[in-house]
Amino acid sequence: MTRLAPVVLALLSFTGCTLIDQRTFAPSPEAKAQPAPPQAPVVLDARTPLVTIDYTVPSPDYGQLLHAAVRAAEARDADVQYDVVSVMKDTTEVAAGQERATGVMRAIMRDRVPPSRIHLGVRTDPALVASQVRVYVR
Repeated sequence: MTRLAPVVLALLSFTGCTLIDQRTFAPSPEAKAQPAPPQAPVVLDARTPLVTIDYTVPSPDYGQLLHAAVRAAEARDADVQYDVVSVMKDTTEVAAGQERATGVMRAIMRDRVPPSRIHLGVRTDPALVASQVRVYVR
């Protein structure tokens, strides 16, 4: 009987175990794939632009509007930083977008803003109808 005691104890310790077979690794038939939750829309930049220049026409006249906006921003904070971001529908217009943003940057520099306070950027937004250049302050 003393020889059987360790064997009996070992068998009793495995009572909660199950044998490994195909059911162990196969998913249960009740498990259904759940649809992904709807995703929130991607916001490119949550800030409100100081100026938005819309390129629905080839050469929009934005000079006076930009000048007035820059003067107002400079009056509030003499060290204001400007983010000039060209936003286009897709990447096929990157070169034109960079050129437009550079033109807006030069217009801001004509208002005696040092280039070190102007930051250029390019982004895409598939929802756009026409390309834009947005000027943000920070």
